[in-house]
Amino acid sequence: MNRTLRAALLAVLGLGAALAQAAFPDKPVRLVVPQPAGGPTDIVVRIVAEGLQKAWAQPVIVENRPGASGAIGTDAVLKSAADGYTLLAQSPIMLATELNRPSVNYRTLRDFVPVSTVFTTGVIFCASNAATQGGLKDILAWAAAHPGELSYGSHGEGTSTHYMGERLSRDTKLPMNHVPYAGEAPILTALMGGHVQAGFVSALGAKKVAESGRARMVAIASPARSKVAPEVPTFQELGLQGFDRTSWVMLMAPAGTPDAVTQQVAKAVDAVVHRPEVQKRFIELGVEAAGGTPADALNRLQGDYAYWNKLIKEFGVLAK
Repeated sequence: MNRTLRAALLAVLGLGAALAQAAFPDKPVRLVVPQPAGGPTDIVVRIVAEGLQKAWAQPVIVENRPGASGAIGTDAVLKSAADGYTLLAQSPIMLATELNRPSVNYRTLRDFVPVSTVFTTGVIFCASNAATQGGLKDILAWAAAHPGELSYGSHGEGTSTHYMGERLSRDTKLPMNHVPYAGEAPILTALMGGHVQAGFVSALGAKKVAESGRARMVAIASPARSKVAPEVPTFQELGLQGFDRTSWVMLMAPAGTPDAVTQQVAKAVDAVVHRPEVQKRFIELGVEAAGGTPADALNRLQGDYAYWNKLIKEFGVLAK
């Protein structure tokens, strides 16, 4: 093959690759949320979906696939084509689920590629006004005076919020009853109704129950106080260590998705979440915009995976 022909062929191949990249997306894109509709993740992902739909001039459909502490929705994305048209809204809740359940047939670091972090948020420990009064020290004093009676809600057995409850119980040497729920909405309902004394929820959920007057925000699991709830002290401020991991939601694609596609999606997500009106809306909802590249998302994912893996080895498997 002479140089002229080779150069022409390479030019055609390069043009074809550029056109293929530029064409994405040329059909609807699905964002799978492995949690019930109406929860904080669902609400924020729908805001991002709306922004992406405008940018791409293609439908961006949010599909809720709750169940098994996130495993059902995650597995559905795993089985989809690795072409960028089906993405997963992943969170640390599902990482803990994966590490807890040997029966789960996926491994995030092996079977998915991180695309972009949508937002970060601190997990807030809330207390029901129908059951207790005061701050964290008052709640712990109540638990000490009523051994075995304090119950707390989590997002399900073996999830990150379950481990937070176990850590609180162990570090304070107070027995606490774990009540698992399928998603956040039922935890909020239980808190406001006094069916549980406490619960670990997102900042958005915490603000909702606080505004209702039937529950209050007590402490936040975060390295520092949050912009969305600056009045809430961190666990560290209150004398408890180890509650310093910020939660997040990250878009992921099945392993094998072309790098050009994940880079293009990440760029679009970053642009959407950094629009001033979107950032303002995020703060109102209790989360902080993140964005960034696939490499940024991978670094965050690897750090949290190591953290939860260590914690699960320390506490043992909590999922049945």
